[in-house]
Amino acid sequence: MDPHALVVKQEPISPTKGSYINLKVASNLNELDPFFRVKRDDPLQQLFIKWSHRANVDYRTIRFLYDGKRVDGTRTPNQMGLEDGDCIDAMTEQIGGHTMI
Repeated sequence: MDPHALVVKQEPISPTKGSYINLKVASNLNELDPFFRVKRDDPLQQLFIKWSHRANVDYRTIRFLYDGKRVDGTRTPNQMGLEDGDCIDAMTEQIGGHTMI
């Protein structure tokens, strides 16, 4: 090897770092455009606040679910393994769950 040759170290580029994905937020509250473009490394709470603002509701009264499990707003799409086009369900908070007989 030539001692004067330029050696370039190539770092692998992460295809997801800093990139965006489109997530769908499904709800029966209103007829909103359900798709949102979000950064893969931003907390999902930002998406929840944007969606709630569009829906004209307080985001703290809505529960966001992915695959039937509640989503922690501090997590990012990368941490949750979300991919472009995935759907998050938005539901109003409900207390209780059954009737007394």
